[in-house]
Amino acid sequence: YGKPLKAADQMTTFQMVVHTIADRYGLEADFSPRPLPEHDGSGMHINFSARKGGTEISPKLLIPGLMERIRDMTLFLNPAENSYERLGKDKAPVYVTWSEENRSQLIRIPAAVGEFRRAELRSPDSMSNPYLAYALMIRAMLSGLEQGLSVPEPADFNTFRASGSSS
Repeated sequence: YGKPLKAADQMTTFQMVVHTIADRYGLEADFSPRPLPEHDGSGMHINFSARKGGTEISPKLLIPGLMERIRDMTLFLNPAENSYERLGKDKAPVYVTWSEENRSQLIRIPAAVGEFRRAELRSPDSMSNPYLAYALMIRAMLSGLEQGLSVPEPADFNTFRASGSSS
């Protein structure tokens, strides 16, 4: 848990350290979204929560803005051609949905309480720029709050077992 700028700094530092250590041992680190086509891909799930004046804002109030803007944001959250080989496969989301009960959704609210209560955006991958990803997410959530958008009904089912699924 951390503020967006610190979290982006930490992610960037982590990747640089892993690449440096791998290189030192003659190896190569690969954070791409689908490095091995026959295996699950690598996502960069972003957990988020917000407070105003020390009071927690319900994750359900933050979701509508993200859902409203996610199509525009996807180009930045999934910037590589390889990014789209991951989405819709191996539990990576493909639909604009949310749930508290199912991990196949774009946005999930894990069963946590208190200071650990949060939501998770599951579509981004580590090819995205974390600074840009967090800025876009914050702007989308603020826009949703400002517009008073309502949270849609949850999709409490496994989207990979739904008819018409791409898996």
